[in-house]
Amino acid sequence: MDDNNPFKRPDDDAEATPDDEQAMFLDDLTALFDEDEDDAADLPRWDEFASETSDEEPAWDSLSEATPQWGDDSAEQAVADVALPTAIGTAAEGVSVFEDLEPTESVEFPSLDRVDEVLLLDSPDAPIHSDMIDPYGPPPTQSSPRGGGPSSAAGGSTLTGLVVGLVLGGIVLAAVAIGERMALAVLTIALLLAAAEWFTTLRQSGYQPPTLVGFVAVVAMPVAAYWRGADGIVMVLVFALFGAGLWYLGGVGQDRPLANLGVTMLGITWIGVTGAFGGLLLDRPDGAELVLSAVILTVAHDVGAFTVGRAAGRTPLSQASPNKTVEGLIGGTILTIAAALVFISVLEIGPFGSPTGSRSDGVILGIVVAVVAPLADLLESAIKRDLGVKDMGTLLPGHGGMLDRIDALLFVLPATYFTALMLDVI
Repeated sequence: MDDNNPFKRPDDDAEATPDDEQAMFLDDLTALFDEDEDDAADLPRWDEFASETSDEEPAWDSLSEATPQWGDDSAEQAVADVALPTAIGTAAEGVSVFEDLEPTESVEFPSLDRVDEVLLLDSPDAPIHSDMIDPYGPPPTQSSPRGGGPSSAAGGSTLTGLVVGLVLGGIVLAAVAIGERMALAVLTIALLLAAAEWFTTLRQSGYQPPTLVGFVAVVAMPVAAYWRGADGIVMVLVFALFGAGLWYLGGVGQDRPLANLGVTMLGITWIGVTGAFGGLLLDRPDGAELVLSAVILTVAHDVGAFTVGRAAGRTPLSQASPNKTVEGLIGGTILTIAAALVFISVLEIGPFGSPTGSRSDGVILGIVVAVVAPLADLLESAIKRDLGVKDMGTLLPGHGGMLDRIDALLFVLPATYFTALMLDVI
């Protein structure tokens, strides 16, 4: 027999018969398969879950009992050797190793109906959602018992406004009674307060105007007009423009010079230049009574428009101010002309009803004021809506700020001055 035969027994040198050789071959073949099984026993094996009927999925901290593992490794080694794409916890809470384990806030997207409401806001006919009511529009109507009066809050606000109005009227009358210089002082203080509200509102709205230049110009306007006439107004306006320009050229102000210079000059012109016509009127004979005539007609228009508009207002006047109505405009116009006829033409307050004039001059002035006053109110309302504010200030309870109170008067003063010039009253 060949020495290289793997089935030859090393200790068997005797000659074997064919039957013996076949038996030896079967024994060696059997021993070979037994050796393979012993070697396979030493290799790692994959065990099935200990329980197939458990309702709860096994946790990673109990791998040795509830999860597949290599037969010859412990649970700790199994977790270390096998790359698990999950975070420590239950199998149901496993996440990718590349995910952020920090909790994130859920984002709730608006419904399609809500998106449609937002997209239709610019449409004039779009309905306004209950929580998207225009803060400057008319208040939502509320049902009240028949015959019920206004709420206590509204009544208190109206009463407070009435008291404040009477106090302001008393101050004006006292200043006029004392003389032109006292009336000029009261006018200058009112313009200064209005300018403070204007520049404060601008800063709250994101502008950075040269406030100091604005204050100086507004205060100097009526004084210069009273001292030097119309030339004084031009002089202060030019110096204000130079000063505001140097504010930015000198590096004091750096942000958006065009926009900030624009709103600054607007405030100086709107408050200072128009208010300076009060100084021009005070420089004329009977100047205090001329200013008093402008104040009376302005107050008459505001009272008539407010009273009639609140009682019978139904038709909106302008989108700039939804609270103002056509009925209120008519009521303000009628009361303004009536006040001009009574106080100026009949009682002869000021030169319009004096012997140098005629009774019709007072009515003409009343008509002019009835046209100019609502335009001034609408202009301020449009500016406030653009700035996103309801009132320019809260100085006067029931009236807002000083600028809210004298906005119409600022246009009535130059209207009174030019009307008097055209009628040869002054």
